[in-house]
Amino acid sequence: MKIAVFHNLPAGGAKRVLDEEVKFLSKKHGVTVFKCDGEIKVRDLFILRKLHQKLAEKINQGGFDVCLIHPDKLTQAPFLLRYLRTPSLYCCEELLRIGYEKELEFKDEIVFFKKWYENVTRILRKKIDKDNARAAVKIFVGSNYIKEKVKKAYGKKAEICPFGVDTSVFFPRKTNKIKQLLFIGGKEKINGFDLAKEVVNLLNNQVKLKIISGFKLTDGQLAAEYSRSFATLCISYNEPFGLAALESMACETPVLAVNAGGYKETILDEKTGFLLKRNPKEFAGRVLYLIKHPQIRKRMGIMGRKHVIRNFSWQTHNQKLEKYLIKLAAYEA
Repeated sequence: MKIAVFHNLPAGGAKRVLDEEVKFLSKKHGVTVFKCDGEIKVRDLFILRKLHQKLAEKINQGGFDVCLIHPDKLTQAPFLLRYLRTPSLYCCEELLRIGYEKELEFKDEIVFFKKWYENVTRILRKKIDKDNARAAVKIFVGSNYIKEKVKKAYGKKAEICPFGVDTSVFFPRKTNKIKQLLFIGGKEKINGFDLAKEVVNLLNNQVKLKIISGFKLTDGQLAAEYSRSFATLCISYNEPFGLAALESMACETPVLAVNAGGYKETILDEKTGFLLKRNPKEFAGRVLYLIKHPQIRKRMGIMGRKHVIRNFSWQTHNQKLEKYLIKLAAYEA
């Protein structure tokens, strides 16, 4: 097949998904990656739409069999989907979160005009995301949690294609475990940082909180941090999937996660980690439990890696994706 791939993603989990897909598909198919260059701001949505329209025409005239479309960091579902005549498969890692999640509602106390502008812009971006996503021929998602959100928000059925982990990179390093809780993400509320601080405070600093944000580490360095930590905190609000949880388990490090979102579909409660209420006392109690029971912690780690290898490989994800694309290439509107 001749496949056109589009994205406008920053560094992070979604970009990692795209990179793995392109690497796999390029071995057997002709793959051309398209990306919007330059930084476009919210006020330039009209310009972005025109750029996507021109890009779609280029793809339509390029003899491609199918398009694999990833998000645009500004609109989430890209304008490109509206203008493609070539069959399109939209990889929806998440919806436009500021449009759908109460935790991200705009509450800053600023002058009226700026507040009005922010709220109107969010409404506009939410509508753009919805209209663009509905233009996709097919949508695939990483979890049942997002599948249900797609159905509710877009009125479209999505196919589930769980993301994976490269277990040849994320594996347990030969290092001693230390009393370190690993937290992947920035200090914003949406990432659960307030909960992480409360947990450490309740433990009277018996453990160290290691914070990794900004994607400054190589995968190998990140795997080393997972390996030396005795647990990883996965406590984001409304997490669509959660690659960090899988990476941690692949490195034989148990996960302490909130019992919500995509975490419920990747973590085996009391086997590869714990699914807990968003309650600092519950988390602190489980941290102490893992400290006092190293053999149980070790057993959870071993089971976690086996769980990832069996159920969340990139090979499985990419093979399923390839089947979707082959089927879609034969699609006739």
